[in-house]
Amino acid sequence: MDAYEILDLTEGFDFEAKKAAGRDGKGQLPDSFFPTYSAMANTEGGVVLLGIEQIADEQFQVFGIVNPAKVIKELWNGLNNKQKVSSNILNEQDVRTLELEGKRVVQITIPRATRFQLPVYIGKNPFDGTYRRQGDGDFRCDEETVKRMLADQVEDARDAKLLDKFT
Repeated sequence: MDAYEILDLTEGFDFEAKKAAGRDGKGQLPDSFFPTYSAMANTEGGVVLLGIEQIADEQFQVFGIVNPAKVIKELWNGLNNKQKVSSNILNEQDVRTLELEGKRVVQITIPRATRFQLPVYIGKNPFDGTYRRQGDGDFRCDEETVKRMLADQVEDARDAKLLDKFT
């Protein structure tokens, strides 16, 4: 994905832009990142760009991140903290720094979690911290949805077992 393709995107099911400026304006991983991480991992995956904000439909403003290494360190620390998020499904190649309009932004590509990794949730309780992506929003899952994810995680698909005396 290059700069022109990025700036042509719109926030939606598989793309989210976050300003991530922090209090000092130099860059900080926003608290809102982790619900988005959970939601995208639990649905179809997606891309989050830090340092960009959607200011109108199909229009973005690139603010940039002065210290992307600090933001990336906060990301890895959060993803590897079991108190913050249930599992880290990212690899090194899923996080990279890009230059757009002469400013640095952080691109995070979130893959879809496997059935055995679901649910990906924030905090300690899957019933309170599991999100799904719908449209351009992150929505907390209801108890039944979380139970279904947990049940599918435990064993192979129930309808994939061969039964004795059946073909």
